[in-house]
Amino acid sequence: MDDLLKAVKQLSPDLTSSISDDVLKGLLTNTREIATADGFPVDATNPEGEPVKPRDMATEYLTLHLITINKALGNDGNNVTSEQVSVLKRTYADVSKLDLYQRSPWGQLYLWLYNLYGNGGISRYMVVQH
Repeated sequence: MDDLLKAVKQLSPDLTSSISDDVLKGLLTNTREIATADGFPVDATNPEGEPVKPRDMATEYLTLHLITINKALGNDGNNVTSEQVSVLKRTYADVSKLDLYQRSPWGQLYLWLYNLYGNGGISRYMVVQH
């Protein structure tokens, strides 16, 4: 868990700097369970034949995605697209029509990884005899 904590902090120091290690560990524990349920293997080989750790990567990406979504929904204005000072006008990005994982770059990375290594790459169909 400490390796994941260190990796998440290195991937996005600005996003994680104000979050305690205990909170990050709690998020990592939950996102690890989601990555496991989504079918990410512990070890795999990338197209170049190099070993990778898809479950760790998915856990890191999903953790950062949830932090990003949480901050965007909060009052710190991460989804602000424009701001005006004299009349105090602020415009927010409308992300309501986007799929959950499309709402942040980290979610997009998770989805890409899901399609490559998780259950997203499995075709599900059934042959029905008639």
